[in-house]
Amino acid sequence: FTLRPLILETQGLEAALEQYIKKLAETDDTAIILEAEPGADRSLNQETQGIVFYIVEEAISNARKHSRANGIWVRLYLRDRGAFVAEIEDDGEGFDVDSVQMTYDRRGSLGLVNMHERAEMTQGELSIASAPGKGTQVRLTIPLSESV
Repeated sequence: FTLRPLILETQGLEAALEQYIKKLAETDDTAIILEAEPGADRSLNQETQGIVFYIVEEAISNARKHSRANGIWVRLYLRDRGAFVAEIEDDGEGFDVDSVQMTYDRRGSLGLVNMHERAEMTQGELSIASAPGKGTQVRLTIPLSESV
């Protein structure tokens, strides 16, 4: 399902995330809430929607594994009609972003690296804001243009 969900190609990003979140709810008690501006995902082409799906999936996975969060919020919206934004926020433990990124090459995991590389494929920017005890917010901002 998560490699390339068929619903992503037939119904779009929002529907694919709704289905993914429902599947997760079958095995995990962490509340995951999707808040999507109607039609925001339609501003992206199919390839870009797939990239966004992967980034959101990885951010949710990281929050579920590491944050001890009670809730995870996924927000999709358009900012000033000039950019598409996907935010993944949790109310978990948070972490020192700089410390983790400095030692990331020794961790044996490529999740954050892959997220940043995929964001670059969309001409977008990925930011991670967190602090111990403050939860985490991952934000992907993709400028909208004729080619996206």
